[in-house]
Amino acid sequence: MAAAATCSACFQFSTVLTVKADGSGTIEQRLLFSQSAVAQLRQFAALSGGAPDFDPLSERQARDAAASLGTGVTYVSSVPIDSSEGVGRDISYAFADINQLSLDQAPPPPGGMAAPQGGGPGERVTFKLTRQADGHSLLTIALPAVPAISASNGPSAEQVAMLKPMLTGARLSIEIEPAGTLVRTSSPFVTDRRVTLLDVNADALFKDDTLLQRLQAAATPEEMKTILKSVPNIKLNLDPEITIEFQ
Repeated sequence: MAAAATCSACFQFSTVLTVKADGSGTIEQRLLFSQSAVAQLRQFAALSGGAPDFDPLSERQARDAAASLGTGVTYVSSVPIDSSEGVGRDISYAFADINQLSLDQAPPPPGGMAAPQGGGPGERVTFKLTRQADGHSLLTIALPAVPAISASNGPSAEQVAMLKPMLTGARLSIEIEPAGTLVRTSSPFVTDRRVTLLDVNADALFKDDTLLQRLQAAATPEEMKTILKSVPNIKLNLDPEITIEFQ
């Protein structure tokens, strides 16, 4: 039941990471569940004996999440959100050393529900900051590998049709903004100093009924990149590493 509730909860989860030359910085996260998703989650909570005022992301859960982000990460503050757009929380964390960070791309389970199995080192975003001979800082971000999609392991048309209404409005994004001057980055998605690692809109993915078949037919990551470039409102780095050089 927890897995079903988590999967059917329409959400928006964004992470903006700011890093300084000394490796310290901040993490700003927003987790938002739609009002309809929260109503459904409260029904699940009531059926399992939970409180009727179910909170999808309490301040305590936000505080406890600091430990899962890496050594030296501290909770700073948070503000609850309860609007027509949805229910959730804006959260601020601080970290002393970006080399100790480890970020999950997926949102935390609502209301402290059990997380899905997995989430090992190779499935999280990690960072390495080094100082160059010219005084510039080089940040290397290791990204989880995107599994190959084929006709044998990909979802069927019936499964896609079932998932589509569950994930309507869902969005995931991770962005990094170095303090100072951005010199160069290997990511093709840059706005001013802000570098986008991923920005995936479920509505954009499901809008094209041929997308899944075309991705299943792709023989190489380069072909997948070419296909995804044609999808509006999708920014997804498929390279195993992204570099950001700044001063």
